Amino acid sequence: MTPPALAPPRKSRPAARVRSATRLARSAPRRPLADSGHPPRTSDAPASPVPSDPPATRGRVRTRFAFDHLGGREVAIAYELHGDLKTSTCATKIGTTSPRRATFTPTPGPAARATRPAAALPTLVLGGISAGRHLGPAPFDTNPGWWPGLVGRGLALDPARGPLIGVDYLGGTTDAGQILRPITTHDQARAIAAVLDHLGIAQASFAGASYGGMVALAFAELFPERTGQLVILCAAHRTHPMATAVRSVQRAAVALGSDSGETARGLSLARALAMTTYRSTREFEERFSPFALSAGTPEGDPARFPVEDYIEARGADFVRRFDTERFLALSESIDLHSTRPRSLPEHALLVSFDTDILVPPWLMDELAAREPGAEFARSPARHVTIPSLYGHDAFLKETEDVSGLLRAELGGAKVDPVPTHPIAQLHEEEAAR
Repeated sequence: MTPPALAPPRKSRPAARVRSATRLARSAPRRPLADSGHPPRTSDAPASPVPSDPPATRGRVRTRFAFDHLGGREVAIAYELHGDLKTSTCATKIGTTSPRRATFTPTPGPAARATRPAAALPTLVLGGISAGRHLGPAPFDTNPGWWPGLVGRGLALDPARGPLIGVDYLGGTTDAGQILRPITTHDQARAIAAVLDHLGIAQASFAGASYGGMVALAFAELFPERTGQLVILCAAHRTHPMATAVRSVQRAAVALGSDSGETARGLSLARALAMTTYRSTREFEERFSPFALSAGTPEGDPARFPVEDYIEARGADFVRRFDTERFLALSESIDLHSTRPRSLPEHALLVSFDTDILVPPWLMDELAAREPGAEFARSPARHVTIPSLYGHDAFLKETEDVSGLLRAELGGAKVDPVPTHPIAQLHEEEAAR
């Protein structure tokens, strides 16, 4: 069989294909400093102090609410807050309607005009099932957060511009020894609402990726009046049956490992299988040789291939920081996820990646339509597709491109898109998405 052709070099990206005559601007232009031609003024006043890092705190909220499948339960939700709530507002309306669907163009330039309000809404920053409440270095934990390069001073999600909140998802074994399973994304949304109540926050925005995007969609469905701007990456209103099939095999591997006394082995295999869906076939083709490192032996030693080292290492790392019950609960929660497309706020921004096989762009098109069977052009929801080599994990890898979108949507800037050249005719496969 002829091997697939290598993907083009990273510097060469596909030309943009746009469904409308507008596109989402990547970022707002910087205002140049004025040059008066006069020497700088001097002052006897002391220099302004270097701004300190925004405060960071963490805590736990105890609450009781009715779960979708478990009835009333009392739970503790762990959270982390970066930034000062006194500098934020819970009433600012963020976001406007603009392009319906576009392929992201990472070309820099003065493509937008921006105005910055005095304060921004607090933002929930939610990632995949292995992400947690820790968003960045803090006095109580100096380790980087789960989204490095995007969260921190001077970055797209800067706690100095607006408070950032992370949470630990519910699921698995509680402190009291209870098993929280099955659990839904709507249950997670209720837990987040309890955290916001505890912090005195009436309304918040969301940057949600993968499972975190599902939770953000569930929150918007349950609490529309408390939902500010939404940026949803690699998540839709439902799962794809093929993705559910793969995750069901992962859960079966975990269960088999537990039944046979090989709990860690089962969890490691499940994660190794997951890695084959998180990345793209193009990346694996470029990254790994297809030729065996060893052909095996008649005594039963198996053949060994370069890609095995990678997926086994990822599995071993996952076992060190996750447990079986938590994995089963959250993996199952992904496949239980379901929201109504019509509950998506009009000003939400959806972000997909062209090589994502778990949440393909066409599935997010379905969400963007907001009404089953509606014509795509009638939808006010925006959907941007970014070309990437990294599949579902691109939200972690395409830092520069994702940063531009997050800055525009959540960085306190209101962006007015500018016209681009309309596309007269789309390729047949693009039109069919």
